[in-house]
Amino acid sequence: MPDDTPATTRFQEKRKNHRSVYPSNTMLEIKLPGSPLYQLKIRDLSENGVGVIVKPDSPLLRLIKLGQGLNVSLISVGDSEGPWGKYQSTVEHITDIQEGPFKGHMIIGLSFHTGYHSG
Repeated sequence: MPDDTPATTRFQEKRKNHRSVYPSNTMLEIKLPGSPLYQLKIRDLSENGVGVIVKPDSPLLRLIKLGQGLNVSLISVGDSEGPWGKYQSTVEHITDIQEGPFKGHMIIGLSFHTGYHSG
């Protein structure tokens, strides 16, 4: 019997903290040396991390790897409340979504360590 549970629900079961799905006006910015600025919609957010969804052919997937440290910014286009600002993060997982509305996409899971300030 096929599992009709949405893929994002199954991913939550593997996480250490409860995550909330956020509206599409919540964004994550990643800037890597020699690459464009990536602004990605946040799919889910917890106190210690975030999940973003990308297409499988996204150039970002060639620029990151598991365990890599990244400086990221959480921004809100509207007046949403949340832990906005700059964070040091680590790529915890890059997972193929098998089912649901984002089937065929990838979810990138990032953990947050501390805030950082650009100087």
